[in-house]
Amino acid sequence: MRRTASVLFLLALRTQAQDCSIPFTEPLFDVRHDSDLWYGNATRFDGGTDSLRLDLYKPVGDGQTERPLVVAIHGGGFYEGNRSELGSYCSSLASMGWACATISYRLGFYGTGLFQPPWAYDPFEVQRAIYRAAQDAKGAVRFLKGRHGQDSTSTTNVLLLGFSAGAITALHAAYMDLPAEKPVGAGALADVQHLFTFYPRPDLGAVEGELHTGSYDASVLGVVSMYGALLDTAFIGGALDPALYTYHQNGDPIVACGFNRPYWGIGFGIPDNDPYLFGSCAIAPRMQHLGFAPDRYHATVYNGNEHAVHDLTAIFNESTQWMRDLFCLSTAIPVAATTAQGLLAYPSPSSGLITLESTDGAPGLLRVQDITGRLLHEDRCTEWPCTIDLSAAPRGTHLITLIGEDGVVRRTRIVLR
Repeated sequence: MRRTASVLFLLALRTQAQDCSIPFTEPLFDVRHDSDLWYGNATRFDGGTDSLRLDLYKPVGDGQTERPLVVAIHGGGFYEGNRSELGSYCSSLASMGWACATISYRLGFYGTGLFQPPWAYDPFEVQRAIYRAAQDAKGAVRFLKGRHGQDSTSTTNVLLLGFSAGAITALHAAYMDLPAEKPVGAGALADVQHLFTFYPRPDLGAVEGELHTGSYDASVLGVVSMYGALLDTAFIGGALDPALYTYHQNGDPIVACGFNRPYWGIGFGIPDNDPYLFGSCAIAPRMQHLGFAPDRYHATVYNGNEHAVHDLTAIFNESTQWMRDLFCLSTAIPVAATTAQGLLAYPSPSSGLITLESTDGAPGLLRVQDITGRLLHEDRCTEWPCTIDLSAAPRGTHLITLIGEDGVVRRTRIVLR
């Protein structure tokens, strides 16, 4: 993944038009549903043509001109599933002020001949399915950006969200954007042979695909991955790449939280011809190594063995708040104040009890403000480390400012969950 802008430039973009007087976490609006919007044709795995469509959900009466946009991608192992499965999810987001599109993408890959998917002919078949899906998701993002005026949507506050295969698609659409990142399996390969029948496997083209490539790019602000995985964590190139929220159960038998093949816990020969993937637990070291800011990377790992979300309401609320904080944090806080300067606060996220350290030990007046600038807490810190209790403060991302007796202002941020 390339680094295309500085942190300050990205933050400046987000401050231009987003209306954060809307909480984006409460159902306040009626919803308009535009169904079956065509965003392009693409070649299927078997040489046929898929007509790709999406359903778009938007709030009514919200008064926004640049709504944050979520592109939601269904699961189904890359051979089944339907965009309608995420209709209620998108409708819920739209009632909170988001625009949300649930998309169709190319499904299918060659089975062994004796068995159809999820059994795969070889590991390249699943690689190719992931690649096609990511191309389609990128095309959908560009299509939606291209009609932003019609839909009153933002072209910068765009996020990808997916479950299972949809999360795998979202991750690759967000982070796989360089020609060198094209998987070997996405190139021209030897034919698939089923007895005496041969099926060609041509080159799948550029990582960006061919849909709507003439105007807007497919860049996104962040990704919400519900039990997803990557072919290669090196696709995540730096701390300025899209922000990431992941959810996974540590014993997921379908998409491993660690490094394993899909269906590793199912058996019956299904994993044998699948590629190894890096699940959420295996992605975490990469994110930590690259130094993603705490508010730009969040991982929830649940102690369980299901390929599912253990508490959909709780995780929906948590991930929605996380998405909202990505673009609303900087609308009321000056751009220069969004990077920690001489002040460290931990743990983050926190339930309320915060420890602060000043890098040079300067005493001073401490202030905690929410994203609107409202003062939540004020205290003096004369000795370090300094502890404050924010248990009574609202959940979300807050700015902490230390006005030092030496005349220097130091700032950092904290996330309360």
